[in-house]
Amino acid sequence: MINDANLLLWGGIGVAIVFILLIVYLYLKEGENAKRARRYEKSIEELNKEVYRLQKRIKEQENELDHFKTNIKAQIYQDTRLEMKNLLDSNLHTQVMPIKVEIESLKTQWNDCKNNLGDFNDLEDKIFRLEERLKEFVYTPSNPTNIDEGRIISMFKDGWSVDSIAKELRIGKGEVEFTLKFANLN
Repeated sequence: MINDANLLLWGGIGVAIVFILLIVYLYLKEGENAKRARRYEKSIEELNKEVYRLQKRIKEQENELDHFKTNIKAQIYQDTRLEMKNLLDSNLHTQVMPIKVEIESLKTQWNDCKNNLGDFNDLEDKIFRLEERLKEFVYTPSNPTNIDEGRIISMFKDGWSVDSIAKELRIGKGEVEFTLKFANLN
């Protein structure tokens, strides 16, 4: 009986020790799991910060790209406009000079014929027609470099027609259409 009681006592102590060791083991494992969870939380937090920084940088890059696109579009518009103005001026000059020389020649001929001929009305009409042609070729807008693109665009957005805008601003219909075309509104 004493042996059975000792055996039972030692068996109970062994079970208690195993149970205590199991509790200690679970406590240590829980500590490791808590450390691991804190590391994961810290890593996730750092990743979230990095994602935020990257999103912010992407947004800044997009804004810079939009700004660059706007600047380059404005520069192309100004360069094209200046090039077209120079081309128009040179073409106008080459067309007007022969007519001007012809008018001067006709004026001298007219003065000569006026003294010699009684029928100078035909020559006078011819000179007036040539002068009218010259006026048509020489016509240029009042100041083509001071066209208010912003006003043209806002008037167009307000429902004004191209003809009405040209008449109101006293510029050519082609200039209004050109401005609207470069603003992608027409």
